[in-house]
Amino acid sequence: MQERQRSGLLRTPVIVVAVAVALVAVALVTVRVVNGAGGSCSGGVRLLVAAAPEIEPAVREVADRFAAGKPEVGGDCVQVQVKAADSADVAGLLAARAGGGVVPGASAAPSPAPGDVPTVWIPDSSAWLTRVQGVDREAFDAQVTSVAVSPVVFAASEPVATALGSHTVGAAQVGTLLGKVSAKQLQIGSVDPRRSTAGLAGAGLLYDSIVTDPKKLVDMVRAYRSIALAADQPTLLKNAAGGQAVITSEQQVLAAPAGDLVALPLDPAVTLDYPFAVVAGQPPASLAAAEMLRATLANADRGAFARRGFRGADGSTGATFPTGHGVSQGESQVRPLSDERKITDVLGYWNATTAPSRVLTLVDVTSSMNRPIVKGGPARLEVLRKTATDGLGLFTDDSELGLWAYASGLPGGKDYQQVVPVSQLNKGQRARLTSAVAAAKAAPTDVCGLYDTVLAAYQSLKEGYKEGRSNTVVVFTDGSNSKSGMSLETLQLELERATDPTRPVRVVLLGIGPDVHKEELDAIAATTGGRAFVVQDPEQIGNIFLQALIRSS
Repeated sequence: MQERQRSGLLRTPVIVVAVAVALVAVALVTVRVVNGAGGSCSGGVRLLVAAAPEIEPAVREVADRFAAGKPEVGGDCVQVQVKAADSADVAGLLAARAGGGVVPGASAAPSPAPGDVPTVWIPDSSAWLTRVQGVDREAFDAQVTSVAVSPVVFAASEPVATALGSHTVGAAQVGTLLGKVSAKQLQIGSVDPRRSTAGLAGAGLLYDSIVTDPKKLVDMVRAYRSIALAADQPTLLKNAAGGQAVITSEQQVLAAPAGDLVALPLDPAVTLDYPFAVVAGQPPASLAAAEMLRATLANADRGAFARRGFRGADGSTGATFPTGHGVSQGESQVRPLSDERKITDVLGYWNATTAPSRVLTLVDVTSSMNRPIVKGGPARLEVLRKTATDGLGLFTDDSELGLWAYASGLPGGKDYQQVVPVSQLNKGQRARLTSAVAAAKAAPTDVCGLYDTVLAAYQSLKEGYKEGRSNTVVVFTDGSNSKSGMSLETLQLELERATDPTRPVRVVLLGIGPDVHKEELDAIAATTGGRAFVVQDPEQIGNIFLQALIRSS
């Protein structure tokens, strides 16, 4: 069995709504009680097991045999409760205990009652443990072992699989798939990667295959937005039978009623590893019962798992393991998705490119914006115009964007002026923003109150905060705060006072040209959990702008 200590996988850490958590809590409380043949066990040691729906029947079969032996801890019988529970929902329930969430852009759900928290959790992947630990590092006990594994695959009909010309899907095949998508000959399908580890792995493969340099980020945005999202695995597999190439698991293909699907593993491989994780904070008797069940699962006849299409923890199969659909009994490489940075980055990319945003852009219009970024190059304002215009194409139609200009002495007597109010990015709003950017002119002053402007914009965006969106202030500047009055320390203090964890607003700053004070921008960004970038090459500003939006979502 694979075992990962807290020093490895479990040190790696990221839309669950209150209704979903409540449903999971109710489901976990109303589970079937598994007891031995001698009758019920009431008032004994409670062992509540939440398992991913596809593996729950196999876990329950082993748990039945375990309970039939009438296990005891300290003379008390063990009451085993096994329930199928969606991994994303349980992750949300556990993260809510620490006041957080596991999906970018989602607000935290209410904390569950202690009785609703499982003793043991068997999600489909260690990726869920990583994401929960992003909220609570001590969410699980140290020892984690794999119950079974299943490779992540692309599932497609025989004609689609044959057209790829390979038994696996790597960078070359991704290129072929996207070419067919572009020609409207094929569609890639997935369950939302924020709720599906297989979908997350597929999104990661697309990113690795497409973004071979920063200029390819725009291609990744197009690829992500082209994916057809299914509500659940059964719907996804029906779509595969209908002609889509979908991202799922080998086990799901083997269990699918449609018999003509072919499983094509990812290259490099990614594996769903079904970890047996004991939730921290359990009473000693429950911990002892959990370890008894862990040992039973480790030593049990693998038939309960193999005949349902699951491989052993080492990637091997058994005599009852089904074959066909491109699946053989040969041993599979075991490579769980557990890298914290990879998970966080891909989720951030996905959320930023597919979820609606709410962005207020601040444009520096001081006289220095008429200077070139580099000698002989275009004026900074001209570069900014092109960046802003191109950038509109990166936002979905249900996003909300607005525009302010800032420099001292603008109409109204303030250091900033609303040019276009924040509003939904429909055709009319796009036209208003495009016209405003094209008409932008530098003011006859090189003095600006950057600090006052950032604070006012932050407060404005926070007042109109929208849940489920990335609420972000984007600041373009070619210098620094040049107006006396508010200090950097005062700005940071005011931003900290205004911060509300339930309504997070990030500030992203892009410094243009050689006069930017990077330390100043970093300090402002860090206070809000944002990022700061400096651009010296006018050819790179578009890519850096996209990176700024993606990495700050």
